[in-house]
Amino acid sequence: MATHASLAALFPSAFARAGRVIFADAVRDHQDEVYGVALRILGDRDAAREAASAAFLKAYRSWDRYDQARPVRYWLLRIAANEAISVGRSRTRERARTTSVEDAARVPDTAQTPDQVLVAREERERVRAAVAVLPELYRVPIVLRYFSELSVEEIAAVTGRPAATVGVQLLRARALLRVSLEARP
Repeated sequence: MATHASLAALFPSAFARAGRVIFADAVRDHQDEVYGVALRILGDRDAAREAASAAFLKAYRSWDRYDQARPVRYWLLRIAANEAISVGRSRTRERARTTSVEDAARVPDTAQTPDQVLVAREERERVRAAVAVLPELYRVPIVLRYFSELSVEEIAAVTGRPAATVGVQLLRARALLRVSLEARP
């Protein structure tokens, strides 16, 4: 029995006309960005992997209900952002049961990704810490705008909020970040 990917390879023009997105192609094309969004929201590699896996599992289970007329990128990023928020909340509850907030804040993040190597370590830590303490309402739009480089309209599509609301949230988030970064040495 032939899979969608092998059929697409055999009959590319038929699949192009149909405009159907194959789940495996969607995963391959967007897995790094889905993981990146989860990582920026959560700030923890293990939690980001957990959120990205859960996002793709959720997307796979609902693939038959996905509207092929809409961009798959935004659909996957919305699922990823929601899963990252869920994982973050559950890990926060778990951490509150096992350790104090002060102890958790002192645990250093020693792992590095290639993009982090390019950024000066001190500045990266300052910005990451400032973004991490933002309220969830502001943290998600900041991550999607500045780390995933989505436009305000795209963020509105991912989060399901009006573009005007996203714009206001970004303005308030930048003001909070500015105050936080100016206060830190």
